[in-house]
Amino acid sequence: MTAAPSSESTARRSFRSVVRRLATYPVVASVLLAASVGAYVAAVPAGFGLDEAHHIDRAWQVSRGVLEPETLTPHLQYGGQVPTALVDYVEELGGASNAGRESGRPLWERDDLALAPDAAELGRARLSAGSPTTTLDFTNAGAASFVAYAAPALGMRLATAADLDVHGVLSAAKIANGALFVAMLACAFVVARRSPYRWLLLVVALLPETVFQASIVTADTFTNASALLFVAGVLALRGAQRPAWLTVAATTAAGLGMVAAKPTSLLLAGLLLTVPFAATGGRRLVGWGVRLGGPALIALGAAFFTARTSGIADGIRGQVVGWPSIDRHLQLDGLLEQPFRVVGVLARTVVTFGSSWVEGAIGLLGSNSVFLPEPFVTAVLVLLVLAALRGPRARGAGAVFVLSALAGVAAVIVALYLTFNPVGAPIASGVQGRYWIPLLVPLLAGAGMLLPVRVRMSDRVAAVTFTAVPALVLVVALVVWRLTLS
Repeated sequence: MTAAPSSESTARRSFRSVVRRLATYPVVASVLLAASVGAYVAAVPAGFGLDEAHHIDRAWQVSRGVLEPETLTPHLQYGGQVPTALVDYVEELGGASNAGRESGRPLWERDDLALAPDAAELGRARLSAGSPTTTLDFTNAGAASFVAYAAPALGMRLATAADLDVHGVLSAAKIANGALFVAMLACAFVVARRSPYRWLLLVVALLPETVFQASIVTADTFTNASALLFVAGVLALRGAQRPAWLTVAATTAAGLGMVAAKPTSLLLAGLLLTVPFAATGGRRLVGWGVRLGGPALIALGAAFFTARTSGIADGIRGQVVGWPSIDRHLQLDGLLEQPFRVVGVLARTVVTFGSSWVEGAIGLLGSNSVFLPEPFVTAVLVLLVLAALRGPRARGAGAVFVLSALAGVAAVIVALYLTFNPVGAPIASGVQGRYWIPLLVPLLAGAGMLLPVRVRMSDRVAAVTFTAVPALVLVVALVVWRLTLS
């Protein structure tokens, strides 16, 4: 006879079973991301993000049901009414962030919040239907669809319904925006859980810059989340051995969200060309329907949102000193007359700003310009390379991935060249490293597919490496950033 298992051993086995189920890639990745975004939301005051004041203004308008910015001056200024108390609070903090950046003092000697002595008092103001308002120009935040502002707008709406003060309203907006990012990336982690590039997806999601952008009120949060979900879907479909129609639908929907926030992301739709026929039922006709129909649908979405913001695209120039010298139509005519000039503009822009883009995409935290220390930037770069070289070689797909990402880079540079630079300018100013976050996974995964080098690493070592190092880097970035505040 065998003895009946003791209650203690049964409980131990049950505990181990629960631990095994929780210690899966999607759960660990989602929990780590949620903790990181939550920490940054709590630590970062409103108004310290790049262009955050304009995004807050736009989110407020959406929270009131105004889905499109009002035309203040046709083809030049777009904006609307925002409560004066909200404006005063954000301007106080935003002014402190800019003054801290320009102080010239070392990070450990700065005290940026001391430059906003009235912030606490201004944050206690209450908002109501009769609160005084101010007409503001937030043209650059009008280029993205209201969809990108839906989460922070919902947070604002719920906070005002609960009669929270200005600080509470903006905190609710930040929490809602961060929660949407975490939820969308959790879906991406589930979708990509069997992909060899799942760790690359996690490392990009945990970049200090990605997490920082998810902790403030900005359209970049939705842009990054939808693009990463789209790429995760394509990577998952590439490994599918049977029809995966739900993933196809989710990936296409993410692509539409991606171009709603940033139409230049359209060029990533070409990644659908690499989806194998097995993922769509094995029939060639159906497979080509998905490969061509998905990008076509996303292209229609991009065309719709681009047409909607045509006037706003003209008006963005008003944000630049010397704006009368900027004319995107004349600029485009010049490029069409001399198409090889585009190559020169792209090359000079990359040479001029390339090194700053690396830091900007990894850890340029906010408008007070706090950079992640260089050794940790190097550690992240090494991690990205290791994660990119864990998949199998696939020359055709790799070429599509790399070319799509590089075309996206070119599209962003050209778009900024047309809207922010004087006619005939030699380079495109205004391009920032944070714009490349949506393109990092396809670019690096594609390069990994093309290169003849593979990184072999056990699942346990990979799990520890690709979670512990990003977590450490995020902690360091947050500590360094907080040093500037007090």
